[in-house]
Order: sequence, then C-alpha cells, then structure tokens
Amino acid sequence: MLRGFILSLALLVSSLVHAQRSLPDDMDVAVLKTVDLPYLKVSKGGFSWTRLLTLGIVDGNAAKLQITRFTKIHDENDRFIPMGRLLNQTGKAVAFKYNEESRLVQEIWILTDAEADRFIEHAKKQKKAEE
Repeated sequence: MLRGFILSLALLVSSLVHAQRSLPDDMDVAVLKTVDLPYLKVSKGGFSWTRLLTLGIVDGNAAKLQITRFTKIHDENDRFIPMGRLLNQTGKAVAFKYNEESRLVQEIWILTDAEADRFIEHAKKQKKAEE
C-alpha cells in the first residue's frame, strides 16, 4: 500500500516537472483584432501604405481567418478554451496554424509576452537567413 502511494506520488511529481508549454516554431503570429465567429480578423502589425493612404479605413496587414468547431484553442496557461471565449482575447498576440489547401485554422495559441517576443525574434532570423 505504501509502495503504491510512493510510486503514484513520484509519477505525479515527474509529470508536473515535464508539463511545459511547447509551441511549434512554424506557426504564424499576429494580433487578434476582432472575432465574428466563425471568422477572426488578425493583423501582423507594422507599417502599411494601404492604411496610410486610406486614412486608417483599410488595414493592409490584416487577414480574415476562418475557424471551425474542431479548431483547438489554447490559452496562456495551455488550457483548451471554447470558441466563445476568443471574444475576451482581442488585442492579444496569437499564433495560429492553418491548412494551406482549405485555408481553415487548425490550431490557435494565445501567447504570453515572452512567447510573442520569441516568435518575433525567430521570424526576424528567418527573414535575415532568406536574404
């Protein structure tokens, strides 16, 4: 009995140590602007001539993404959240992965500030390597 308790306690402690949030590096990062389910409007930020010339009416860096009820949505604490909770996440940095053929979003991660900085640095290094 005591041996089983000690074994289960050791398993619990080891699982807590290894329970870290690991994000894939191949995801796109943007800021969640608006949520009009099943569509999301995200903006990559930065300077946009289109936005300047239209006096802010049109954002040239914005994209409209479609999500389905099968889209996995992770919050900052790596918990799954329902689609309706995305309304409370506007203005935050998100990473998303979508299917190239159907253009549907498969997975959304709401990022912490440190994770967003890490993705921005990774994108800069990748862009510099392409040049």
